[in-house]
Amino acid sequence: MAQIVLFHYFPRNSILHDMDGRVKLICMILFSVVISLVQSIPSFIILTAGLILITLLAARLPFITLLKDMKYFSILILIILLVNSFVIPGRPIPGFPLPGVTIEGVMTGLMASWRLVLIIMVCAIMTGTTSLITLKNVVEWYLRPIPLVPETRIATMINLTFVFIPVIFDTVSEMLSAQKARCVEGRRNPLKRIMFIAFPLLVQTFRRTEELILAMEARCYSDDRTRAVFATTAKDWLILAFSVLFLAVILFYPF
Repeated sequence: MAQIVLFHYFPRNSILHDMDGRVKLICMILFSVVISLVQSIPSFIILTAGLILITLLAARLPFITLLKDMKYFSILILIILLVNSFVIPGRPIPGFPLPGVTIEGVMTGLMASWRLVLIIMVCAIMTGTTSLITLKNVVEWYLRPIPLVPETRIATMINLTFVFIPVIFDTVSEMLSAQKARCVEGRRNPLKRIMFIAFPLLVQTFRRTEELILAMEARCYSDDRTRAVFATTAKDWLILAFSVLFLAVILFYPF
């Protein structure tokens, strides 16, 4: 069975892999903020094209495989589209069999779904080009100047969250393959199919969490860790400046 690619780290020799994690996190936040603020379709098209180029050229990640793994968010995207289609008031769609669906609602739902896909792409680029230990050290570095904040503990919690996200996706993929082999997907009741995934997934997640806790306790894990050393180069600042310029044009230029 093929492994889920989304949110996995891929060791590569690329521009983003060699980039300082602190600057990379700033770029990720800037992209996410701009994606949340833009409203026009041309801005979405430019952002999508830019992220595709970043994925293929700057990060050298398997874009087609990442795109296929988006199917695990299809239910969430469908819910966003349906809710907006019925909730947003506007002009009804002529000849549409379901009453209450408006043109403005469908357009709003499509934009919200598109926005979600772009944010997932940004997260996939960040996790695909940054190792988990580097991501933990970056978060710890940013939290260290804040008083009364246990930066190491918070960074460890965030790190463990990113550890379990791909594990959960891999577990779901294994369960779907097992159900397909047992012809469970042929059942007509979709609620039963969801239950056959949800309950075993919770059991597997809690079991692996307990194993991880025991492993950390066995290795005497503590918050007293050696601090990571970062080095920012001129290339990192150049990438940051280009990202700010690119996003500022998208955000403020009237497309």
